[in-house]
Amino acid sequence: MRTDWDVIVVGAGLAGLTAGATAATGGADTIVLEAHQTGGRARTVAKAGYVFNMGAHAFYRGGPGAKILCSLGVEPDGAPGPFPRYKLLKDGELHVMPTGPSSLMSTTAMGAASKAQFVRLLGLLPAMRPAKLSGTTVDEWIAEHNMRPDVAVIVRALIRLSTYVADTAELSADAAIGQLQIGGRAGVLYLHGGWAQLFEGLSRRVQVENRCKVASLEPDGHDVVVRTTDAVLRTRRVIVAPGTPTATRALLPADPGWPELGRPVTAACLDLGLTRVPSPGYALSADQPLLGVVAGPPARLAPEGRAVVQAIRYGATDADSDRRSLDDHVGRLGVDTADIETSRFQARLVVAGSTPRAADGGVPGRPRVTDSGQPGIYIAGDWVGPEGLLADAAIASGHQAAREALRNLEQAPALRP
Repeated sequence: MRTDWDVIVVGAGLAGLTAGATAATGGADTIVLEAHQTGGRARTVAKAGYVFNMGAHAFYRGGPGAKILCSLGVEPDGAPGPFPRYKLLKDGELHVMPTGPSSLMSTTAMGAASKAQFVRLLGLLPAMRPAKLSGTTVDEWIAEHNMRPDVAVIVRALIRLSTYVADTAELSADAAIGQLQIGGRAGVLYLHGGWAQLFEGLSRRVQVENRCKVASLEPDGHDVVVRTTDAVLRTRRVIVAPGTPTATRALLPADPGWPELGRPVTAACLDLGLTRVPSPGYALSADQPLLGVVAGPPARLAPEGRAVVQAIRYGATDADSDRRSLDDHVGRLGVDTADIETSRFQARLVVAGSTPRAADGGVPGRPRVTDSGQPGIYIAGDWVGPEGLLADAAIASGHQAAREALRNLEQAPALRP
């Protein structure tokens, strides 16, 4: 490995790989160092011919991440999520999910007065300005709209679906409304072959060294010394993207002075490989923070005629109780235990490094890519920057961190607009 670089990126998740690909595309000599394996939470696992995603399962087609990836030559390939086929589990019964005029008329999940209020809310949603709600919690926003109880539980379920956040008492309304708007405009993709296609595409655009753990970063004049377990490297700019605020703080030479960040967003996840496609196959619970979907098909994740089911408990609690809840919920999808050929249970998956809280100013209140507290060092991750949530935030912050780094290098004129 060379010892001198223009840009070194620490961490090969979506944020770090986007940063590396952006810097390399901009003309900088760039390397991405990863302590473990490329991909972070975008990795996939193959079991008995079935493909299971390690992290979040749906990719937002209308978010900032899609546009950035396409600009780097990585175009997400998948099938649209079949949201109109979803059922709503409410009061222990499955109902038609209100996704449009026809389903709203036929659903038994709400009464007539609540349906009228829900229609008005859907009409207001596209014109709402999330930035004005950065200091308002979701619960406060629901109260301000005087939502009827049966409308409020459905709205909270939709917010859990789009943000992965179970607790709406602290979550900023700007984060929730922004996600609902993005999902409403373009929907989501279930990615063929899983999320590995994204990190594999980005990895082809920048050099990546796996199993190369960074021990410390030391500013040295205009450069930064990067010490790994095996080498001492020198670089002009560093982008730190190890995945979580805690891991990022541990690498920085001094306390960056960030205010307290929200708790990590977690989930318990159950993935099943089935010998048949279950019916109804899709159920979002308004009673509990639960979701179950057949991700493949439509995505190519399973052998022909078989299926991959993914069930999520938003906000991981106790492994045993979460597993029981998920087992019960997949039964609602039409899954029989005799159908299960293989499975995987993740008791506590960290979906995002922190929750955007109204008390901290919502999404705009998150640390910026330049907030490392050190010259020449930038940060990136799904908890960084004023744009997006989940994968969108990771990709957008990685892209922005690289652009900031490039502005301070001789290669900056080569940066594409």
